[in-house]
Amino acid sequence: MLELPELTPESFEILVVRELRKVGLEVSQLRIHRRATLPEPERGYLLELKGVISRAPWQRRVLIACRRQQAPIGRAAVESLRDHLTEAGVEAGILFGTAAFEPDALNAVQDGPLALLRVSDGRTAFDTSGWGTPGHYPAWLPAYCAQAVDRDLLGQPRYELLESGQGDVLVHQLGTQPGAASPKRVEPAHPKTQE
Repeated sequence: MLELPELTPESFEILVVRELRKVGLEVSQLRIHRRATLPEPERGYLLELKGVISRAPWQRRVLIACRRQQAPIGRAAVESLRDHLTEAGVEAGILFGTAAFEPDALNAVQDGPLALLRVSDGRTAFDTSGWGTPGHYPAWLPAYCAQAVDRDLLGQPRYELLESGQGDVLVHQLGTQPGAASPKRVEPAHPKTQE
C-alpha cells in the first residue's frame, strides 16, 4: 500500500486553499490565527486560518479550522469553532477535519454559519466517488481530497466529494444564497422613478 505524505500544518493550509479554489471560491488575506496541539484522545493539531472567501458578488470573512486528529470529531469541536468566530471578527467558519464526524457534530452546525469538510486520502475518495474503477488510480489523483459533510436520510453524516465548480455546496452550508451579497455590505439607495 502506498504511504501517504504527512499532513503537516503547512501542507494542510495548501490543501485548504486548493480545495476552496477548486470549487470556484477565491481565497485571500489568509493568515494563521491560532495553532495548538490536541491532547488525548484526538492526538494531533488544530490550525486556525483567518481570511476571506468570495465569489462575486458574495464574500465572507471566515475562520478556517484545520483539525488533524484520529478520534471522531464531535459537537464540542464544532461549538469551539463557532465560539471563536466573534473573537476572530469573522462572519462564518469552515472546519476541515481528518477524522469522521459524529452525528451530534452536525447538530451544532445548525446554530451558525458553518460548513464541515472531511479530508480523506485520495484513493478512498476516488473509490467512493464513482469517478472510475475502484483500485485503478489515475496519475493526477492528489494524496488528499475534501468532502462536504451533511446528513443522509437517517440523520447520519454523509460525505460528498468536492468537485470543480461546486462552490454552491459551501455557500449553502454557510447559510447564504448563491450570488447573495455579504450581510454587512450596504447597497446604494435608488431613487423612485416617476411614471
